[in-house]
Amino acid sequence: MRVIEELEKAQGGQLFRKLGELAGISPSDAKRALEAMCPPIAARLQARAAQPTAFEQLLNLLEDNESDLLKEGDPGSDEVRADGLAVLVDLYGSDDAARNEAEMAGRALRIDGPAMQRLQPIAAQLVLALLSERFQEGNGLEEAPAATASEQSAERAATGGGKSIWGIVIAAAGAAIARALMNRLLPRRRRRTRYTYDDYRRRTTRRRRRSARQPRLEDLFRDLIG
Repeated sequence: MRVIEELEKAQGGQLFRKLGELAGISPSDAKRALEAMCPPIAARLQARAAQPTAFEQLLNLLEDNESDLLKEGDPGSDEVRADGLAVLVDLYGSDDAARNEAEMAGRALRIDGPAMQRLQPIAAQLVLALLSERFQEGNGLEEAPAATASEQSAERAATGGGKSIWGIVIAAAGAAIARALMNRLLPRRRRRTRYTYDDYRRRTTRRRRRSARQPRLEDLFRDLIG
């Protein structure tokens, strides 16, 4: 699936409308702008990740990235812009070089340069979000936990599996008590610390992943280039 076809589904199908509003252009022009900018960004990311250390850094980033920008994250946030600019400077060598790339694409598309520059960091972040989604789906990191036995019992009772109304009430109460006890006994999930793109570029040590499965570089970037 081409990158633009994947992005058409993002944000409930409203991504290009939101991007058009951010850049002061039509949704169709926003779509054309991303169609022009995302593949070159993906190509440069893939070329950089051909080095083992850089590939490890990329996988660390993709594992921690929750790809929220494809779902409901704010594409116009300062956080998205700052991280996107860091990606562009790293890939193009300087802010000026990245800006020139956006302006050249804008001239070819007859879209204003400032609009293209506004969207370019977002395009970089969207490429990373797509890669993260592929990585996490391939490693099964977003699977929902199975229901506990007490929850299954409560569900059977709630659907009429119990023999009496008292059986339903007792089963539901038992499930609620069990959940409360588990919540007290299990450690609370700590909020994930946010790391920037530059943090991952500076990190040099290899870490153990939640999944031992190592994706292939070409599988991550399939259909994102060209």
